[in-house]
Amino acid sequence: MKHNTLDGVKMLHHDEMRNYDRIQGKIVSVIMNHGCKIIETPSFEDYDVYQHFFPHLRQQMVKTIDTDGRVLVLRPDVTLPLVETAAREFPRSNQLLKFGYVSTVFREYFGRSTYGKDFLQGGIEILGDSSPECDGEVIVMAAEVLKAVGVEQIRIDMGTAAYTQALFDGLPLSEQEKMQLREYLSDRNLVALRRYVASLALNSDARRALEALPVLFGPYAQTLSKAREYSINSGMLNALSRLERVYDYILYAGFADKVQLDFGFASKLDYYTDTVFKVYIDGALYDVIDGGRYDTLSAQFGVDRPACGFGMNINLLYEYMSDAGLLAHTEPSFQLVVSYTKADQTVIRDLMYWRSLGFRVAAYPDSSFIDSRDYSIHAIYRNGSYYKDGKELTAVELEELVRGL
Repeated sequence: MKHNTLDGVKMLHHDEMRNYDRIQGKIVSVIMNHGCKIIETPSFEDYDVYQHFFPHLRQQMVKTIDTDGRVLVLRPDVTLPLVETAAREFPRSNQLLKFGYVSTVFREYFGRSTYGKDFLQGGIEILGDSSPECDGEVIVMAAEVLKAVGVEQIRIDMGTAAYTQALFDGLPLSEQEKMQLREYLSDRNLVALRRYVASLALNSDARRALEALPVLFGPYAQTLSKAREYSINSGMLNALSRLERVYDYILYAGFADKVQLDFGFASKLDYYTDTVFKVYIDGALYDVIDGGRYDTLSAQFGVDRPACGFGMNINLLYEYMSDAGLLAHTEPSFQLVVSYTKADQTVIRDLMYWRSLGFRVAAYPDSSFIDSRDYSIHAIYRNGSYYKDGKELTAVELEELVRGL
């Protein structure tokens, strides 16, 4: 019988599981230190909800049918179900809610050398706080998470969707024309953008600002100064003033040297409303963390509540840490393995006693094979005695060897 292997589906092995557990523990520790409560959203979500809010995920969703005939999807995102649930369970719009999570997300991802149909995602969502200091804390948490797992060389690209929105609000254009502009900006298609801008009925200041957006990035002070020069209305200047307060928080927290500004962030979906950011690891070709402020999403579920958060692909982080030699060396699965020709009362009781002490012990018939990399000590049991490397040992002597590891 021929078995087809699903592309992008693999088993995690012992060493990987232990390292993932260590990384997850570090992430949870950091976000709990900031007062976040750890939560888990449902594994299944309504397809129509995602179809409405995140149509760009449509092709990546894993769909199924429930017993009532409804189309469901395996969780392709955490933010949406979290915000929806919070609106239902915590209807007071100004109540401060700080949530953290580590959950499996079911959609494709691509790394430098890895690919999968699901990945472990960690993140936080702060609801009910509209302040720029909240945005600063979210970005600092992202940096702290990476520092906690040993990743020091990072770059934080920070921008503000409010700056772009204020520019668009002041343009005498139709929604269709603005949508086309957003598409070119999102793709950073400079040639098409300039050609399209030239065809629109705009004054020279507006043209200059639109053409500058995709290339308006670099060191904080220098780029902020240029952004002021391109500001053509008070809304754009107000967005920059708020961005300065976000930066001040990051500065006081000790991560300002990691920050550069990027005003080229754009989304066709208008998901983010103000601060946006991505965190890159030195040597990686992709961001491992992205997030920002999204103040209008909760209102779609009946509670008008500001929100800011981030998500990180832990599988991509793991790939980088593996390549950089930052993963911990793990111990063998078993401290002791005991092979036997026949198991009797003595060996069974010894095994149970050692396990009650917390030792990792395996026992198997001597006709079976066990990989020598999976254990530290191998002993042979025969007629009430243990033998290691040809030397006879008592159960107490064998126990002492294990204690000495």
